[in-house]
Amino acid sequence: MGEKKFISAGELLRDSFILGKKILESDFRPDFIVGIWRGGTPVGIAVQELLDYAGITTDHVAIRTSYYQGIESTAESVQVHGLGYLIRKLNADNKLLIVDDVLDSGKSIEALIAELGAR
Repeated sequence: MGEKKFISAGELLRDSFILGKKILESDFRPDFIVGIWRGGTPVGIAVQELLDYAGITTDHVAIRTSYYQGIESTAESVQVHGLGYLIRKLNADNKLLIVDDVLDSGKSIEALIAELGAR
């Protein structure tokens, strides 16, 4: 992994709107936007607001993940919290956009996708 780069809140907002613009320019129209708590939440809000301004209605929610290392486990696992709303609302035809503020290991998003797939 490379060196960490810290950005200002203004840069995060600008980059979030750039992401939203790229989504608008694509054919992808999400039904749901999931922001990974905490950093992905402001990204998800900005993208949702931009899509809404363009007339694209999406449902949006924040999902929390946490890392857990068991007593007899040498590897960390990712726990996903707060899926109840999505589980009740999602169906197989829905399009889901998952956003976060960084890409580190990818384990949080992988765990979220696996947990949704298991239900």
